[in-house]
Amino acid sequence: MLEFEWLFNQGALEINPICPSTAATFSGVQTNELEDATEFIQQDSVVLTIAIAFANREDELAAYLAHLAEAGAVAVGIGTGLIFPTVPESVIATAQELGIGLFEVPRQISFISIVAAVHQEQSRRNDIAQRRLLAAQEKLTHTATRGNLTELLHEAAYFIDVELSIINERDDVVASTAPPAKRKYFSSYEMTSHGERQHTLKVDSDHPITAEDRSLIRHCAGLADMLLARPVELRQARNELNSFALRLSLGLPDTTSPSQMLPTTLDFPRDKEGFTRPVVALADDTRSLERGKLALDANLEDRGQFLYVAQLDPLSFLFLFRGDAELQEMLDLFAGSLRRLRVAIGKRIHATELSSDHVEELVARARPLPLGEYLSPRSQSMPWLNSEVVRTALASRRRETINVLRTIDAERNLDLARTLSVYLRKGGQLNQTAEALKIHRHTARNRIAQIEQLCEVDLSEPAVFAELLFAIVQDSDTDLD
Repeated sequence: MLEFEWLFNQGALEINPICPSTAATFSGVQTNELEDATEFIQQDSVVLTIAIAFANREDELAAYLAHLAEAGAVAVGIGTGLIFPTVPESVIATAQELGIGLFEVPRQISFISIVAAVHQEQSRRNDIAQRRLLAAQEKLTHTATRGNLTELLHEAAYFIDVELSIINERDDVVASTAPPAKRKYFSSYEMTSHGERQHTLKVDSDHPITAEDRSLIRHCAGLADMLLARPVELRQARNELNSFALRLSLGLPDTTSPSQMLPTTLDFPRDKEGFTRPVVALADDTRSLERGKLALDANLEDRGQFLYVAQLDPLSFLFLFRGDAELQEMLDLFAGSLRRLRVAIGKRIHATELSSDHVEELVARARPLPLGEYLSPRSQSMPWLNSEVVRTALASRRRETINVLRTIDAERNLDLARTLSVYLRKGGQLNQTAEALKIHRHTARNRIAQIEQLCEVDLSEPAVFAELLFAIVQDSDTDLD
């Protein structure tokens, strides 16, 4: 945009201003001699005309001026000396009434000289703007190499004279140059998604945001994106820090080497309401447990998330999900490693309320599970199962069934014990059992028949079915595997 003040100060053009425009700037200059110029007039432009179409219709020239203003012109330059010796008074009155600029172009000044002068000035200013933009981009790039996101935003905000802030997918402010304030102009830029992580650069301004401003904003967003991307080479270090901070928060012993790092805050994975979900995984050997952690980390990395895990002992760990995570979503993250783990999924809890008591409760719930099984918050708790009489009776039933099947599995390389456990937990539904075991329905039916024969039980009898189900879910310290 160019200023009318600049245009009228070009002495060589000999322009004679008559009526000032309500607009201080204009986008360009064009010539027009059409009576109906609606589709050709550029917005906020200056129109030059000698009004040849109104040679014998001076009384209609004022209406033509109104037509140009309605089409988008902010000023009109009338060439005098050919059709009209001077600018008619009716046109001047109309210009004053409409607030559109009006000036006279003497006969000796060609329209093309005005168009060329404007074009040359626009090119000169564009060149200057481009050089400033490149210099600013270089400065921002240099600042970004120092890795300070807040400094990057402050420097970009200074160049553009705006306020900048970055928010995440939970609408939390990640970095900002000033407290939130309602300003006249607003814009936002969606940054690159990293799995479930999404950041947005927001711009608040007291002045219109120009094309050069937007270019610099996009450049700033790209640099900020790289600073927030959390490079792969830093991932392991960040995972270890999260693990240490989680153990420190819960008062758990450090099972690895002591560290000098003493974090004061813990970045819980939480949903928009601030809730997290604790999950405990137990294994029979350290290799299976490590595979479980590696599977979690790999799948979380694909989603752009970090691993929040704390080693409880050599055969168990605590893992945190966002509170709004779905059950199947959590199970899928374990992938194939789930079959070698016992998993207890806790209820949604506010991140600040998570304690070692919650962890101990989940460990107690997970310990009796068969390998490859899990408990969710919907699993029913039955305290009477812990009475001595019931425990003794169920232990006897386990020895007669579960333990017998495990012995046979080991000798014949079968999977009868797990089949019975899944069948009971699926309520005796063969289709669901087969789907969970990833076997054919007929195979599941044959295994159940074989189990009934080997253990001399009738699983169609409700009392027998219930007793066996209680036997495998009993919440005790007995190792049922």
